[in-house]
Amino acid sequence: MSMIKSNVLKLSDWKEFQEEKSLMKYLRVLNFHDLMTEAEQALKELNSNPINKEITLKSKSILKEFSNRLKADRDGFAGTLSVISDSIEDKFGKLKELL
Repeated sequence: MSMIKSNVLKLSDWKEFQEEKSLMKYLRVLNFHDLMTEAEQALKELNSNPINKEITLKSKSILKEFSNRLKADRDGFAGTLSVISDSIEDKFGKLKELL
């Protein structure tokens, strides 16, 4: 019985995973300028609107994409961004629990 429960995924979690997957595909094809534009728009939304699941998902995905690109470049900035990204992702997780 416990084996069956471990394979069950909540519909809301599956839906969020699919949204993130789709958003990551979109962000992956953007050039750097367009990615920066998306980041600026997300920042404006974060500053001007109440925090919601959509903007937190978008912000988290943008951070992941920046991190992925920096890791691919093998710069020293990748480690720093990874630490920042992990911290923000942890805070988004705590925020998600509150929503």
